[in-house]
This record gives sequence, C-alpha cells and structure tokens, in this order.
Amino acid sequence: MDPDNISPKVLVIPLLILAVLAGEAASGPGSVRFAEDYYKVEGGPRIDVSVVNPVISPGTSGTLRLILANDGVVDRLVPGAVPPGKEAEAAQEMLAEFGCVDASNLVATLRSGGSVEVISGPATIEILGPGDTRALQFDIKIDERAEGPVPISLDLEYEHQVDVSFSGGTATPLYLPSSRTIDLILSVERRPPALGVMGARSILHPGERGTISLIIRNDGESRAQNSTARLVAAPPFSTLVDRSRLGDIPPGGVAVARFDVFVEGSARAQEYRIGCEISHDGGATTLSIPVSVVLEEGSAPFRTLILGALLAGGGAAALWLIRLKKSRSPRRRSPILPRR
Repeated sequence: MDPDNISPKVLVIPLLILAVLAGEAASGPGSVRFAEDYYKVEGGPRIDVSVVNPVISPGTSGTLRLILANDGVVDRLVPGAVPPGKEAEAAQEMLAEFGCVDASNLVATLRSGGSVEVISGPATIEILGPGDTRALQFDIKIDERAEGPVPISLDLEYEHQVDVSFSGGTATPLYLPSSRTIDLILSVERRPPALGVMGARSILHPGERGTISLIIRNDGESRAQNSTARLVAAPPFSTLVDRSRLGDIPPGGVAVARFDVFVEGSARAQEYRIGCEISHDGGATTLSIPVSVVLEEGSAPFRTLILGALLAGGGAAALWLIRLKKSRSPRRRSPILPRR
C-alpha cells in the first residue's frame, strides 16, 4: 500500500484502538478511557418501553402505540490526575462526561410471531436524553384466530458515549454501539357480548293479561353464555312471568324473550316505557323498551270512546247546520218611501 494514498480515516481507527487499550491498561479491567484522561464515568442509558394500547381484537388492523423512555443515570464519576494548568480542560471534560446517558441514533424495530404481522418499518430517534420520552407507532395486523397473550419484542440499537477527552478546548467523544431487546406482551381479546333489543311486540289492553315479546341480538364478538332477560315493571303493569331464559347467544345471534303481564283497568291508551335487564356470564345491561296500551274493540272503554266520538261529531255537525241555515235565511227589506 502506498503511504501517500492512505486515508486519514484509516489512520484514525488504529489510533483510537490504541487509545482505548491504553486507557484500559491504566484504569483496570472493565473500563474504557482515553489515555491522559482526567475523568472516568460509570453509567449509561437505561431504556424502557411501555405499551399504550396492549388490548387488541383478532382479525383487525390498527396502530400499536409505544412509549420509549430513557431512565439513564451517572452511577459514578471517578476523577483522575489533573496536571497544573489543565484545570479548565478538566472542568470541561467533567461536564461533557455526563453525555454518557444519551442514546444517540436510536433505531427501534418491532418483531413478532405468526399471530401479529408488523406492517410498518423501523422507527428512528436522533437522540433520547435522560428523562426524555418518545412516542412510537407501528402498524400491525392481527390474525383472525389469535386469542390470549401474544408475545412481541422491540429491538433497540443505539450509540452511547463511553468517554470524552478535551485538548486545546476541543472535545473528542468516544461512542460505542449498544443493542437491547425488550420483550412485550399483547392481549388479543374479542369484544365482550353486547346484547340489545332489535324489536318489541306487545298485545296490551286495559284490565287484561297481555304478552310482551322482545328480540334480543348479540352484537359483540364473544358468546353470551347463560343469558337471561328480566322484565322490570311499574304501574300500570304488573308481571305474571318476569323472567325469560335465553341460553347461549353466539356473536350475531338472536333470541326471543317473552313475558306475561297484567294491565290495570285504569291504564290509558298510550305508549309507555318498561325496563328490561339482560344478564349473562360476566356482565349485564338494562334497557328501556317502548310498549303501547290500546283499547280492545268491543270493550266498555272502547264503546265509551266510540260513543264520545260520535256525540262530539254529531254536536259539531248540528252546530254547522245551524250556522249554515242562518247564513242562507232571507233578510227583510225596508219599504221605499216616496220623495216629498
């Protein structure tokens, strides 16, 4: 190799290695120092990860949000010999040594198994200082058959300062690469049962027994096991059979609940609201159901209502005829007297 064509970068690498080895020989095993260094530092970045949304549904695509935090601290700063006249450089180096807790050029890559597919690529952070946090987002897709805890991992690669030297007011930091893998757990859970009323049908008349039928649907992603519907009645209703067992309702499935009630004779013909509590293993919900009380044709209240309507209609018709007759009756004309 021609000495005149040797790149300066090629010369720097052996010199850097020699400086590190010299520092190790002077400082003992396990430490990294420059030769003629004034301080030795112990400490570095301590990076941790927390999952913002660890619960996900199977068969869905979404964004996994993570928080990256650097809890790095300086464990110990060991001073060395400071020659006379080098006090200023030693003070500058001491302050610069605290940069050992920064994580620079950080690259975070999400890894997963077969149940989770990572769609987005690695995330990068230029520098993560001590006490800093950064939000990371990864697009993922969950397998339809996934369920329960799913392990994933976050691979971290970064550089951190292990030593710094000052000479002539110029800092020369020494960086070394580091890597770490943090294991995480996602919980794949199907949405719980969501029971609701699709429709209601009722046959209710004052002073009689009646039936209320409800169509219950499960809009959740899990089976609603041991489902039961209970009618919560209030005047003018009283329950004769207030419970209806529905059994297991699969996702998207329906069941019919039937209740027998008695309607008070004083009940008016109008719409009422009545409560229904639907319970299953692990949960319950209470709904308000509209029901209508109508007058049965041929009943005494119905006949009274019809008679009242006829009387009201007849009275209105008679009044109209009287007004019409008055408007058509001829008016008397006064006699015309001759002029004098």
